[in-house]
Amino acid sequence: MGRETEGHAVWRDQSGAVRALLESDGIILRGEVRGKLPRAGLMGWRVEGEDLCLSSDGEPLVLTLGAKEAGAWVKALEKPVPSLAAKLGVSATARAWVIGGPPPEEIAVAVSGATVAGPEGAAMIVAVLSGPDHLEAALAAGQASGLRVWCVHGKGKAAAVGDAAVRAAFRAAGWVDIKASAVSDAFTATLYRPPV
Repeated sequence: MGRETEGHAVWRDQSGAVRALLESDGIILRGEVRGKLPRAGLMGWRVEGEDLCLSSDGEPLVLTLGAKEAGAWVKALEKPVPSLAAKLGVSATARAWVIGGPPPEEIAVAVSGATVAGPEGAAMIVAVLSGPDHLEAALAAGQASGLRVWCVHGKGKAAAVGDAAVRAAFRAAGWVDIKASAVSDAFTATLYRPPV
């Protein structure tokens, strides 16, 4: 999905200028009207003139984006949401070597039936970072194997290993973050590729 547009929103008795983001997990409104509308609750999307009209869990939302952009949002909303496995690139032909702490349920489901026990036969590493030792092990495994590494870690200040620590460690070693994917409300994942 991944659309971002400036416009005007009317939602929950609020009205104002917004930056609206359409993500795979829903719509985020930033600006004078703020909110996060989960994808599962979105329905009835349609274009009316310059407006994208829809409802979120039964509450109407009107986003004035312009006819062309509203039409593009409708097309994006009609596309099926890719599975987490598809976002990660994990499949029966692109298997993952899972290391680190116990994976969150969403990761366990995404890699189910598509894992290997070591770097041989792996297309990537999925590193679940439950502590600093897992971060060090993920970087070492990536360096030894030359495989790309998905770093799965908690969100927010309470995370055992946060995004800043992961980015600092991998970038210091010359790795580049090339893709990110939400995993759940509590976890996120970032893909790093080895230095060229």
